[in-house]
Amino acid sequence: MSAPAAPKSKCAPCCACECDILLWKNPVETGKYFFGSLVALLILKKVNLLTFLLRVLYTVFLTTGTVEFVSKLVLGQGLVTKYGIKECPNTVGFLKPHIDEFLKQLPVKQAKMRGLVFAHVPKSTFKAAAVAFALHRFFSWFSVWTILFAADILAFSLPVVYKTYQKEIDAHVETCCAQAKKECDKYSKIACDKVRPHLEKLGPLAKLCQSSSAAPEATSAKLAADVPLETSAATTTGADLPSVPAAAASATQEFNVDELANEIKQSTNSLKQDFQN
Repeated sequence: MSAPAAPKSKCAPCCACECDILLWKNPVETGKYFFGSLVALLILKKVNLLTFLLRVLYTVFLTTGTVEFVSKLVLGQGLVTKYGIKECPNTVGFLKPHIDEFLKQLPVKQAKMRGLVFAHVPKSTFKAAAVAFALHRFFSWFSVWTILFAADILAFSLPVVYKTYQKEIDAHVETCCAQAKKECDKYSKIACDKVRPHLEKLGPLAKLCQSSSAAPEATSAKLAADVPLETSAATTTGADLPSVPAAAASATQEFNVDELANEIKQSTNSLKQDFQN
């Protein structure tokens, strides 16, 4: 028996349809959406929506009331009640699935917002603060209508431009990314050179700084290999050691070389991690 066919996704046709509209594959259909959005934005700018809606309401009420009253007075039956819409559109059935989906996602969004507000991860909270500040400055410089108008123009122009010149744009972006990485490595080396004089007294960390400034692209394993962590005490024989007085030997009997090496290694790793951060 053959396996049941997988259900087709509803998002793929919708996304493809939206991409076709933005890519002007059907100029007539795209033109309708484009000029319709421009007209809506112009109405939003030039017309006071509250007074416009109130004016539409009282005009409709006066018209229907007058027609109903005159038709009942003259014909004995109201034309509005006879030919008007008998049932209301199913607004609840249309909105309920969208509202239910929004309410399902709401606890997750609330948990994320609570984590940001109460700084469960301070780094994420700082990022959110930076984004909010940037948006605050951006919206203080430009009005909402200007942003919507520019976004509408860009939405109907950038996709088709990118589709037409995709190879050239991708090559230029790749060049810019390489240049940005090169500049980042350059300034990282300058910063390390300025910090290195203050770290010369820290022993292994100064060696680590020198290695990173000489090769910014070095990995953590390569940097760790440059730091002298291991001692040669394990390969040293008793014959190679100088003679030590008995008093000095008894005084240093409790000295553990392996334990000291482990402590130095842990301290160096922690300092290396702090420096990389």
